[in-house]
Amino acid sequence: MHPIFLKLGPLTIHTYGLMLALGAALGLWLLGRLAKKSGLDPDKVLNLAMWVLICGIAGSRLAFVLLEPRHFLARPWHVFYIWDGGLVFYGGLAGGLLAGIILIRHGKMALWPVLDCFAPGLALGQAFGRLGCFAAGCCYGLPNDGACAVVFSDPNTLAPKGVPIYPTQLFHAAELFALTGFLLWLWPRRRFAGQIFFTYGLVHGVARVVIEQFRGDWRGAPVLGGLTPTAVVALTLALLSALALFYLASKNKKGNKSHGVSR
Repeated sequence: MHPIFLKLGPLTIHTYGLMLALGAALGLWLLGRLAKKSGLDPDKVLNLAMWVLICGIAGSRLAFVLLEPRHFLARPWHVFYIWDGGLVFYGGLAGGLLAGIILIRHGKMALWPVLDCFAPGLALGQAFGRLGCFAAGCCYGLPNDGACAVVFSDPNTLAPKGVPIYPTQLFHAAELFALTGFLLWLWPRRRFAGQIFFTYGLVHGVARVVIEQFRGDWRGAPVLGGLTPTAVVALTLALLSALALFYLASKNKKGNKSHGVSR
């Protein structure tokens, strides 16, 4: 709940940016370890990850700008103020995934094994990013006077000041840390390529839809059944991931039968 981590004269270190950097570093470290375990070239995968990260940040910022066009039309230079919050994850996922698929194909790498390596690190990086959201006060929750309510009081916070609200940023972080652990548990037990990545998409998509119901910040006008645009995207991700898991599992089962493999 401290947007500014440290001030050294004219230099201001924002907690949000610090947590994003920490999450990215740990996510890349985990990605490198999983790539090595999968028999992939860690250097090649990490080089790919740097471009995915850049395109992901650009995509997430673009999505936020599209949600708040009036603010940025009046202050176009604020487009670059990402340390103040304002990154939409699904814009980042779209940008990063698109760049990743293009680069994976260009580098003649196996798509699903590479995406499986990315998923746990992505969840871990997101978890730290959500802690940064909590520090900055963005992505805040609805008013709530229950036991789990938090009150933001820092003058630089982006959350409503002095109002008890749901700590939805911490809900997100807890879900993502748990998801990271689950994916790492599933890793040695996976049965087909793509299982880790699409399990991430299914679990996180469902969790996001649930947590969205407690969010109080603006995320676009409600659309389908009162769902926010981000909730619709999360639901779509969950459904597509479930279909992909079913398809890949069926394909793997048929392949095992044709080769006389039983489990």
